[in-house]
This record gives sequence, C-alpha cells and structure tokens, in this order.
Amino acid sequence: MTHSNLRWRFVGRPCLDFAMTGGRGEWARFERLSRPADLRDWFAQGPLQLRDVCVDADELRAACDLREAIQRIAFALLARQRPAPEHVAVINTFAAAPPLVRALDPTTQMLQITRPVRVEALLSELARDALALAADPDARDRVRQCESPDCALLFFDDSRPGKRRWCSPGRCGDRARARAYRARKASR
Repeated sequence: MTHSNLRWRFVGRPCLDFAMTGGRGEWARFERLSRPADLRDWFAQGPLQLRDVCVDADELRAACDLREAIQRIAFALLARQRPAPEHVAVINTFAAAPPLVRALDPTTQMLQITRPVRVEALLSELARDALALAADPDARDRVRQCESPDCALLFFDDSRPGKRRWCSPGRCGDRARARAYRARKASR
C-alpha cells in the first residue's frame, strides 16, 4: 500500500476509516493528512460527505492527536487487550465536545447536518464512534487487520459470519485470490 495507489480507504467504521489515514512511526508512510486541505478532503469524501468544512492548522494537529489515540485503541482491541487509560482519556476529551447538530428537513423529510459545521463537532463524532466500538463487546471482536501482505489496514468486519480476511474483498481480496491462482498454476 503506497501513497500513490491509495488516497482514501473506507473500511466499515468511521473511526477506523479515520484512524487509517496515516500517523506517526510506522504509519508515517501512509500519511494522508499533511495539510488542513487534506483533512477537509477527507471530511468531503468520508462517511459524512461534508464538502464545506473549513480546517486550520490547529484543527489538523488536534485531528492527528485523535487519530493516534483511535489507532492505539483499535490495535489494543485487535490484540484483545484493554486500551491504555491515556488513550481512552484523549478520546473521552474529544467526545465531550458538542456533536454535530442534525435537523429534519421539512421538504425531503431527511436528517440534515446543520451548518456551519465545526471541525470540533466532526472530531467529536469520530471519538464517539470509537467509544461505541470499544464499549460494544460484539463490535470490538470484529476489528481485524487485513491479511494481505502489502496492506496493514485495520477494518471492521461487518460480514455475517465475521470471518472476513481483507480490508476490501474487491481490492486486497482479489489480489490474494489472483496470487493463489498464479501459485496453483505454477505448481502444475
């Protein structure tokens, strides 16, 4: 998985989608949030598809702090370990911020997010999703890491049997099946 072939990946849970946008250390090679405009683009193309979000450098730094805490908690869940209290505290702090405000549109009868949208509220939504994931025993048992040798993404396994092996059956799954097919052909 390289920066050139991967812009945004959505892996089944907003908090995990966000956590898999890069980071520090070994995750730096996958970094997707280098500039405030990158975070704005993620909000536009991500689960909420909000195209009019203004992001500044301080908000980007805060988002990266939240992302790291979500990553740490997600890896703890993957290892069936209790998340570290300091990472939980970071997520709790972000979750305490006012959430997005939704209102019923009288014309469409659909829920709409009221404007203007504040980055703090979007980060609160992501933090709340991470808390919900960590607090739900069934959900936390469905956090997986892609088994493809060239992918390290965590994803939420929403398949009925809970046995999904790849972040994307159409990307990593297809590649794995193609490798297995070529190996079988070569061994004949």
